[in-house]
Amino acid sequence: MSRASVTVSWLIFSILILLSAKLFIDSDGESVYSWAILLMIPIPLFLIISFQTKDQNIETDFGEKIMVENDEFNEIEKKAEDPLEIGFDIPIL
Repeated sequence: MSRASVTVSWLIFSILILLSAKLFIDSDGESVYSWAILLMIPIPLFLIISFQTKDQNIETDFGEKIMVENDEFNEIEKKAEDPLEIGFDIPIL
């Protein structure tokens, strides 16, 4: 279903560009409709990108990757240095 949706979105994207170009050429760039159609072009692009990212999220398994990253993060030694040695002043309240 997602593959069909992406194909339809690409088709709509192409039709909008061609229709806008035709109206633009016919009216010598003075048609409001050609500019309005150009403004609608991001809608099918948004659908294409959202369908593709949804498919990629389903195909990849992030659970194991997150566990490995957490293990690596826990191995880092945390050591705070003395602020006076670094050069910071201690504020007096």
